[in-house]
Amino acid sequence: MVLGGFALGLDAYVLAGLLPHIAQDLQTTQAMAGLGVALFTGAYAISAPALAPVSARYTTRAALLAGMGVFTLGNIITALAPTLGVFLTARLIAGVGAGMYSPLATSSAANMVGPSQRGRALSLVLAGLSVGTALGVPFGLLIEAYFGWRSTIALIVFLGLLSAFGLMMRAGAYPGSEPMAWRERLGALKDVFTLSTLGVTLWTGIASLGLYTYIAEILSSRAMGAVTDTFIWLWGIGGMLGALLIGRFIDRYVTPIKATSILISLLGVGFVLVGYAPIALAGAGCFIWGLCGWASMAPQQHALVTHAPRHATASVAWNSSANYLGSGIGAALGSAALGAHIAAAWLPVGALMAASIALLIHLIKARKARVTESPYGSDCSEP
Repeated sequence: MVLGGFALGLDAYVLAGLLPHIAQDLQTTQAMAGLGVALFTGAYAISAPALAPVSARYTTRAALLAGMGVFTLGNIITALAPTLGVFLTARLIAGVGAGMYSPLATSSAANMVGPSQRGRALSLVLAGLSVGTALGVPFGLLIEAYFGWRSTIALIVFLGLLSAFGLMMRAGAYPGSEPMAWRERLGALKDVFTLSTLGVTLWTGIASLGLYTYIAEILSSRAMGAVTDTFIWLWGIGGMLGALLIGRFIDRYVTPIKATSILISLLGVGFVLVGYAPIALAGAGCFIWGLCGWASMAPQQHALVTHAPRHATASVAWNSSANYLGSGIGAALGSAALGAHIAAAWLPVGALMAASIALLIHLIKARKARVTESPYGSDCSEP
């Protein structure tokens, strides 16, 4: 399951570095090829909650294999795509498979172990996504440099097949979670605090993950195209550190509400440095961008779970969907901007505006919510 998460993380973010060669091979623009990222993440965001009731009708093993199978099929078609239309359709299929697989793998991992090991099991599966970005993306770009972008997609196919083989060979049943009725899922959205938190996640995703789709285009516009791979390394390593360390940070030092304020503010600093600073500071900005973008999810989830424990499962699922939906919207907006012949140098400005909206929503929410800090440093809000 960790390997499957690694494949998903690689697939979701490696395309940003492959866009120039994909566009050239398919005889299209990077803006149009970038829609593949929007379709993948958008399909993930929608299919994760929509297909959960369907998956619950089958055994967990069958549902996991179905999700990984659809994901792998989408990547096989991607690797063989002769035209832009086939490529975009394939990205949509892969995103649906990812949405089927990821939430189920996370819940199954949590239920495979005892309560004392649950956090470790969850962090392992979720860390697969960040490690797939931090280590897998640069390795995928290295393969692309020598063998072409289709070979990188073939690597994802291989990882998906290997994960599926492991799922089939494991003895014993895979535990699942109780299916959640749509009424319960929608009930989590009735609370203003929850909706505001999802809004923060959505706009942060639009800013951070949406801009990342066009990192190669931005660096090329700044005559820094030669360091694209290095900057993606910095972004990924920052993201991995952010994902792994943020939990301890909010447990020991600041509340999740304050952590979110700090992370979004620093995220904006990262955008400015990447877009307009000299190369050394731009590299530092890329690291800050990755670290803060990936770290921003945990405080949001913490706030949701603490605020309304009864709707914790549903609200965390909606938060994940909001993050990926934001990524899809951001990628689509970037494609539209480039398609309208807006210079890539303006994309960081758009991301900064989206981050500012996220911060504004967060500050208004924090002011309106009657928040008290517990002795353990977590946020407790009265409904």
